[in-house]
Amino acid sequence: METQTKYTSPYKQIFDEVESLSAGKLILGLAASTLIMLASTWGLLSLLNFSGVYSFDTSRFIPYTMYMLAASAGSIILAVLLCGIIVKWPRTVSLPLLIHRRAKHHTGDYYLSPEPDDENLGTVFRRSLYGSVLIVGIALTLLGFELMVELDTGGLIFIGTWLMVASVAILPFTIMLLYFGPWLMKDSGLFHLDTRDRSLSNVGDDVEDILEFFAGVDIILVWLELTMNVGLEAPWVPIFIIIVPLGPLFSIVLNFTLVFMAFKERATLSMMRYLTTKFDVPDMVNSPNYIRSQVLALVDRELLMVDQAPSMSLESQVEEEDKLEVETVSELELEEPPAPIHEHIPPPPDDEKPIRGDHIPPPPGDFTESPTEDDD
Repeated sequence: METQTKYTSPYKQIFDEVESLSAGKLILGLAASTLIMLASTWGLLSLLNFSGVYSFDTSRFIPYTMYMLAASAGSIILAVLLCGIIVKWPRTVSLPLLIHRRAKHHTGDYYLSPEPDDENLGTVFRRSLYGSVLIVGIALTLLGFELMVELDTGGLIFIGTWLMVASVAILPFTIMLLYFGPWLMKDSGLFHLDTRDRSLSNVGDDVEDILEFFAGVDIILVWLELTMNVGLEAPWVPIFIIIVPLGPLFSIVLNFTLVFMAFKERATLSMMRYLTTKFDVPDMVNSPNYIRSQVLALVDRELLMVDQAPSMSLESQVEEEDKLEVETVSELELEEPPAPIHEHIPPPPDDEKPIRGDHIPPPPGDFTESPTEDDD
């Protein structure tokens, strides 16, 4: 690997040219997060109260709603602190890289080639939905053993409440390690070139796919477990238990995502600097020749393995054709030529005299008959 000098952020101009969220869009996103928190809180309390599953005093609606709004505001403050830590110490979110290296058995090469995209609110909402599902899946994993016992409907609602509390408790660690970390590596353009199967993949995408898969499996397993406990009398209860934390968590994760958007450029450049200086990862600006040589070496190796078998068969085919030609020529030279066939022509009878020579027909146009002996 080429010797790396002090990292000077060669991609800063590229990130500066990318369209980022404006202050107006950030305020609009925070307002949407507040409305989602209000709607999910009031909707949940109203549904529990009017369905008779869990009784709530209507006078407690407003205090409970204020608690949830306070949690939403606290998530904004916590998000600013977490983003400051990431910008200052990017190694705090290097766990996804360690997981990826262990999964790849420490084989292959890593390199940086970022391609930043324009930011919009659609990306923010989509990423927030992914983050909330991820957190709920992890919380369901922690509380899965408690759900194995037989519970009534009130007990399941109680479990759902503790599920939300557990999700909030693990929220800072989950957000930093499993949400911000893969996202930063994805935007940093951290690619892995596998020398075993000659594949190229983005490290952030790989880690997010793995986490999303396990979170989805955990949610499905807990849903099946709850359905078996409750039975078919109330099939909506398992779905309700899972949806309980999704509304408030989606609002909180949306706040984290919006704050992260304001720090994302600095955090991404800090992560790239950390990967280059700590792990000696080359990038496409400072080490293009090294990366090109590694990629071409794998391509040449693949082409050589594919073309080697046909070339060998072609050479053997030419050798077989030459050998067959030599054998054919030798066989033709050893065979004796056939004896000429002489046709036997019988002589003319003795009582007939030849006309104009022996067996020679008259010339063309000469139709004069020879004089006979009677004419004499």
